[in-house]
Amino acid sequence: MADIFQGIVMYQRAHKEKDLMVKILTREYGKRMFYIRHGKSKRYQYAADMQPLTMATYEGTINRTGLSFINDVKQSKLPRLFIEDVEKNAYMLYILGLIDAAYVDNQPIPHWFDEAQLAETKMVDGFDAQALANYFELHLLPDFGIQMQWQSCVICGNTQGPMDFSEHLQGVLCQQHWDRDEYRMHVNPKAIYVLQQLARVDLNQLNSLSLNAETKKEMARVLDRIYQEQVGVQLRAKTFIQDLHQWDKRLAERQQKNESTD
Repeated sequence: MADIFQGIVMYQRAHKEKDLMVKILTREYGKRMFYIRHGKSKRYQYAADMQPLTMATYEGTINRTGLSFINDVKQSKLPRLFIEDVEKNAYMLYILGLIDAAYVDNQPIPHWFDEAQLAETKMVDGFDAQALANYFELHLLPDFGIQMQWQSCVICGNTQGPMDFSEHLQGVLCQQHWDRDEYRMHVNPKAIYVLQQLARVDLNQLNSLSLNAETKKEMARVLDRIYQEQVGVQLRAKTFIQDLHQWDKRLAERQQKNESTD
């Protein structure tokens, strides 16, 4: 009897001359690798349904070990946003990549499937893409074995006043204890506050969030340091996002220079 399941396509790669290997985050069976015979062929009727970030209801064979197979696609949706906006596409791929890195294949993780599906919906609805990625970075840290204290000072438990982040002490420091770590990150307090809020709430409670560029830059600086130095994960999509931001920065500087010489 065929299995019917919900899935989000994480990525695909070529296999042999005409075939594809497609990794799908399924709600019922966790992350699975599917062998798509003739998937690269122009005649393959489900080619559009195997594109990364596609959300669909599939029918196929789920094997306990090894590769699984898809026989039919009941319904599918790839939001146009992810075709037209390369940055949002990269952020959503990064979110799926984090889930992929945090969990082994074939392990049911319905919570994270639901979270990823909700993230796609929120991104399409206009929610800040980086903030969504930061939410996943924060909430997946325990799954990577990293425990950070975000809500109160790691020394005294104080929750009031400006805070800074101490990588060495694994959490935030109130102003009275900034001297406990001479290498604290000197983060903008607004960025720490937003990170605290993201770490505290469920994704379905996030309805709107307006952030300026400097705050987002500081948030990324903290989480990038944690993931590079403690988690040890640097995903291709993240590198692409960082390169994209560097390119935007150089372009803005060039335009500013041209305007000043006119």
